[in-house]
Amino acid sequence: MGLSLRNPPDTRFDRGGGRGSSLPPRRSRRRIALALAALALAAVVVALTGLWLGIRLAGTDTRETPLGRASVQVSVASHGGVEAFIPVADWGLRFHAFRGPVVLHVEPRAVDRQAVIRAVSGDQHVLAGTEAQLRKAAAHVSISAWLWGAGIALALGALVALGLAHATRRRAIVLGFPVAVCSIALLVGLGVLLRVRSTFDSHAFEHPVFYARGAELAQLLHASSKVTATQNGYTSTLAQTLQGFATLLEDSTLQRVPPGNRDALLVSDLHGNVLALGPLRRYASGQPIYFVGDFGQTGSAAEAKALVPRVSRLGARVVAVSGNHDSGLLMRRLARAGVTVLTASGRLRANGSVSGPPVVRVDGLRVAGYGDPFEYHGPDPADPSRIYSFADLPGGGKPEFNDAEQRLIAWARGLRPRPDVLMVHENGLAQGLAQALHARGWTHALTILTGHDHVQHVDRYGAITVADAGSVGAGGVFGAGHTYIGLGQLHFGTRPPALRAVDLVKSDPFTGAAQADRIVIDSQGVCGPGAIPTCSPRSATGPAARLLRVHP
Repeated sequence: MGLSLRNPPDTRFDRGGGRGSSLPPRRSRRRIALALAALALAAVVVALTGLWLGIRLAGTDTRETPLGRASVQVSVASHGGVEAFIPVADWGLRFHAFRGPVVLHVEPRAVDRQAVIRAVSGDQHVLAGTEAQLRKAAAHVSISAWLWGAGIALALGALVALGLAHATRRRAIVLGFPVAVCSIALLVGLGVLLRVRSTFDSHAFEHPVFYARGAELAQLLHASSKVTATQNGYTSTLAQTLQGFATLLEDSTLQRVPPGNRDALLVSDLHGNVLALGPLRRYASGQPIYFVGDFGQTGSAAEAKALVPRVSRLGARVVAVSGNHDSGLLMRRLARAGVTVLTASGRLRANGSVSGPPVVRVDGLRVAGYGDPFEYHGPDPADPSRIYSFADLPGGGKPEFNDAEQRLIAWARGLRPRPDVLMVHENGLAQGLAQALHARGWTHALTILTGHDHVQHVDRYGAITVADAGSVGAGGVFGAGHTYIGLGQLHFGTRPPALRAVDLVKSDPFTGAAQADRIVIDSQGVCGPGAIPTCSPRSATGPAARLLRVHP
């Protein structure tokens, strides 16, 4: 006879641990504690997962700033900070501006070139406006990511709660678990925001860390030490170097320049680097300055505003011609500020008109200047279709170069009275002019001042000297640090008014490395094969033969 149990004992879990439970009270309480701990851990994991997904899905905040359009995005990271990434160049900067598990990514989408130039020139309104917009974008994207995270955490919590309710048959968990998850997400997110705010250090932006990929990396890291130098350090080092060479070049151990000279300074190719102008002004000490073009990068109104007041105060008199990076607007502003701007047909006036003869008197010398063929006269100097050189023309621009050279030669031969000094920005045109005049039997002592190639050299074609002092702006603010600042001290005689010597000075204002070379020319201004011994250069730091080229 078998035994049948129609109603077996109820062994289900009973929260009271008493009658109806198969577990002793102590084991039942332990199991409840473990279950609650597991629920709490699950709530934390779900909340953090929701925050992580929310940050990824929050997207970017794109803002129009004075410097251009930029996007800001927040992401999870082990170390907090700010990153600015340049996608085209494939490099960026990191700033350890705060401590926290998030990073703010800033990426420029479009750049206003004129605003960048104003910012580089010290326009604080541009920088302050950009900073304000980026701060707003960072706050907006951070709060957005926080709310997205809380919302996704709530949704994930609800899904997990439904699963747990189905498994445990406890409906109360459907409400309690999602609320707990959302609360944890909100509290963690708020804690991160407060951590970022409390540890934020604005001084960290003065010490960026560069990063890049591939071949760019080593070059970028090398440049970073240059870029982080301050403006005061740059200008003070350059000023000390120039002052030192001003003394050294007058030392009695050097080959002396014959007495009775008219001294002047030769500079060109500033390319917007205003940092060089302060020391240059102190070095000039009342001398005339021959500025052979390329004051800015485009010759825009912003560059004119930043450069013209400083350039006009450089020397006792500033004489200038345009370069291929200049514009009619910039040259008119210089003329309005008192700079003697020379053109092929006369002196430029502030209203754009030209008056007077093409040959003017400067400290007893007859001087004429030729504006660059690529000086811009259109409405927008930053026009992306603008042509800056003959090489940019179809086929390399050789026919156009030949035409420009012939026009320059015809202009120079037709000048009356014959000039002592000609100013021509384009070195290639200046060399062609000197060679052509020499070949046609030119015997009058003539000095052609030029630039454009950023290389220091002196060329001799019989009675004609071509002098190039290099780039006084080290190729511009973006070239500073790997290109020398160059200038030339010119020594003209009185009778005849010919160039007697050129001091070529170049300096790296970041490191203090510098060199000065003196090239002495005979008193008649003639340096041909028979006069080479009197034209041999003497140097403050070593031989300068490489700087002097004598052409038959």
